[in-house]
Amino acid sequence: MMTGDDALTARLTRIWESALGLDDIKPPENFLDLGGDSATATRVIAGIRGEFGVALPLRALFDHPTVAELAEVVSAARPSVAAAGSVMEDVR
Repeated sequence: MMTGDDALTARLTRIWESALGLDDIKPPENFLDLGGDSATATRVIAGIRGEFGVALPLRALFDHPTVAELAEVVSAARPSVAAAGSVMEDVR
């Protein structure tokens, strides 16, 4: 059974694979070692914003250059369900 963290890591890995044009990226692999650059980083950050609703600075990817590290950042930055509900109520 996949935990929430495992699911987040899997989704984040797919974003990286799509942006880098690679298959089978492992969570400890380094973004730069995989051929990542600033243009690719922009695609990853945009993918994270689209997939998770989290707006990270581009620098986050270079400061946390593995899927495993970045998954922790995304997890910490994701709004909780309760907070998301209260934001939606405020919008209405």
